[in-house]
Amino acid sequence: MNRLRPRSVRFEITAVATLGTALVLALAGFVLVTIQTNQLLDNVDASLSRRADDLASADLSRGDQPLILTNLSGDDAVVQLVGPEGVLLAATQNAADLAPIGPLLPEVEESRTVKDLPVEDDEYRVLSRTINTSSGTATLHVASNIDDLRGTITVLRLSLLTALVVSSIGLSALVWFLVGRTLRPVERIRAEVASIGDADLGRRVPESGIGDDIDRLAHTMNDMLERIEDSVRRQNRFVADASHELRSPLTRMRTDLEVDRSDALANPEETYERVLEEVIELSVLLDDLLILARSDARQGELVERPVDLDDIVLGEVGGIRLRSKVEIDLSNLSAAHLLGDPGQLRRMVRNLLDNAVRHAHSRVEVTLEERPGTATIEFTVVDDGAGVPDDFAEAVFARFARVDDARGRGRGGSGLGLAITRDIVQRHGGEVWVDTAYRNGARFCVLLPSAP
Repeated sequence: MNRLRPRSVRFEITAVATLGTALVLALAGFVLVTIQTNQLLDNVDASLSRRADDLASADLSRGDQPLILTNLSGDDAVVQLVGPEGVLLAATQNAADLAPIGPLLPEVEESRTVKDLPVEDDEYRVLSRTINTSSGTATLHVASNIDDLRGTITVLRLSLLTALVVSSIGLSALVWFLVGRTLRPVERIRAEVASIGDADLGRRVPESGIGDDIDRLAHTMNDMLERIEDSVRRQNRFVADASHELRSPLTRMRTDLEVDRSDALANPEETYERVLEEVIELSVLLDDLLILARSDARQGELVERPVDLDDIVLGEVGGIRLRSKVEIDLSNLSAAHLLGDPGQLRRMVRNLLDNAVRHAHSRVEVTLEERPGTATIEFTVVDDGAGVPDDFAEAVFARFARVDDARGRGRGGSGLGLAITRDIVQRHGGEVWVDTAYRNGARFCVLLPSAP
């Protein structure tokens, strides 16, 4: 029953194709009947004109009584010769007692169809012209029965109407079959997609591999399903990791508070300090999670303005020097200008510097310069820590990344800083990576487009 519903594509295509074809055939039939009718009437008019020529060449006005014309095809022919005063000069037997069947003294020869000629109930074609006779100017009317012609036209119309109906029905059936056959793979794709649930996102719709429109639709649908599966997988992993990361500080705080409450010798001040550190760490983690959630939802669009990246680096380094004893070398820092969001660029610089300081043994080197002739800015942060293994050069940018004990969690990081950094860099049209050729620690490189 669904195939017959009025809003189905199959029904609409069939209806439009049938209606369009019927209109074209009807128009073609109308034109054909019109041309054929005019052609037949032209033939009748030509025959009447020849008959009028023959009668005009004869002297039909002799005698006081109307001349009765004979041998003119019986009742099918009607002829009258009428004088200027309406006096009948000559006529066929069937028109001798009739009033003039046409106008008196027409200025030009004219032909017309008459339905009320008092000879028979049939239609007649009447030709009227002015001729000169021995008695003066007269009007000659010649008529012929066209009932057979009308019968022929009627048969033609019925034949075309029958052909129109039969053709429309046949075309409807053919289009219905072909559209149904064409849309059958689409219905299979729809049914397959409709049956895919959250638990089986790995399923895919069948692809024919022939490269037609349906195959491209199936391929596009599979690409979409793959993106959805990947998005759901990343979301589930993100939720699981976030839950784990949130649970750890909460568990530690609960443990400290319960121990402090049950142990009479516990020092509340120490418990307060530990819980405060956990709350600060938890607040940072929640901020990072909120940033990533907004990024995934495509919220918080960039507010681009001219930015001096070197000023941002100097400001962040100054803050780090107040809370860390790690040496930070800025000898290779030069001016760099770009269009971007100052807040996001500041977070990107802070994340890279915090990551380097957290894993450095004693020294961090920062380089910032505009590459001449390339319209790009290169920003690098190098630490003298344990470095990043080649196998994990890409994994360190994943959310809640865990590389090894030397650069893993447990050293004050949330595991989201580098993931946020990559997101910020990519939104500014740049790229960030780990220089795997560097062996004296870790070297993080950022390439950004400079201001035009």
